[in-house]
Amino acid sequence: MYSREKFLEVMNFETDKPVLKAEFAYWAGAIRNWLEQGLPKIKEVPGDMAESEPLSGASPLSEEYSKKSEINVMKHLKLDSFLEKFPFDLSPQYRIETVSETNEYKIYKDSFGITVKALKNKSGTPMALDYPIKNKKDFYNYILGYDEDFSKRLPKDFDALAVKLKNREFPIRLGGNPFGFSFLARHLMGEVNYMLNMYDDPGLLKEFNEFYLDFVMKYWSGILNKIDVDCVFILEDIAYRSGSFISRDMFREFLTPYYVRFIDFLKQFKIKNIIVDCDGQIDELIPLWVKAGVTGIFPIEAVNDIEKIRDAYPRLALLGGFNKKVLFKDSGFKQIDIELEKTGRLLRKGGYIPHIDHAVSEDVTWENFRYYRTRLNDICDNAGG
Repeated sequence: MYSREKFLEVMNFETDKPVLKAEFAYWAGAIRNWLEQGLPKIKEVPGDMAESEPLSGASPLSEEYSKKSEINVMKHLKLDSFLEKFPFDLSPQYRIETVSETNEYKIYKDSFGITVKALKNKSGTPMALDYPIKNKKDFYNYILGYDEDFSKRLPKDFDALAVKLKNREFPIRLGGNPFGFSFLARHLMGEVNYMLNMYDDPGLLKEFNEFYLDFVMKYWSGILNKIDVDCVFILEDIAYRSGSFISRDMFREFLTPYYVRFIDFLKQFKIKNIIVDCDGQIDELIPLWVKAGVTGIFPIEAVNDIEKIRDAYPRLALLGGFNKKVLFKDSGFKQIDIELEKTGRLLRKGGYIPHIDHAVSEDVTWENFRYYRTRLNDICDNAGG
């Protein structure tokens, strides 16, 4: 069976069908380590990729997009393709400008106008130094950079690509970083300014989401009219290990109305799978997402009790959930087996695609990963048809 067919059947809770065997992504540093630890090499990791930069566990849309797809693990362990992200650009498309540079780091303004500091020789997420939107005046000036010429935001040769993808074997998602009704605002304002504006200027946050919801619906209509998308991702990341960092009342005021309108828009294109990407402890947020129309959650980090979530929401699709820490160097096969027992119980209930609870980091050894994934593949094969 093809990866796309497997994905759709799992999302439809067809428990008598084969389960998708896939991983979301791998840090470039993890693959470099594994190639030294015994992973058979088919393709080198691109030399310009930072250690913590992700390589996708999905098949690329075309050869043009293959640079950041991981093929070594997929071929060696006979994995299916994860959801490939269809490219989109929500920035004002500013020209990237270098502010300053040393042997250790580079400070630059990205296409969103965010001033960023990136280390050159060490792994890590670039640090935001300044944000383009601090108040309503900034917002009004910022959105002047947008127009409705969406053709410049589409992949080159879009029509030919759309034709090619009609008979694809792998699933496609639209959305994800940086699209979300809290995440995008925080991306452009910063966490602190976003939080303060919930009290100081709630109207700004609502105008922000009104603008970007309208923009995304117009922009994505052109994509959805030609690309048969298998699911849509909404990135939020509004929780830490102890719980959500906004209250449920704040969620209902600042997020729910836009979820409802956006999901109603997606239904016009027969999109059935709407998945929220959120790290951290999400128990208190799940009922709010479900009520708004969300159908799945990803990546379900280990701080959550995934079996408790499944029992509470038997028809909510779950993706991820395997605790990556049991694959670290100081762990062993016994700990992996215990975690896999939980995975087997979840698979029998359907609607679950098991994989590491985010991208696979450098801490994971090839020996432990190979053991985990080989055993998990067997469990998946025995769980389905």
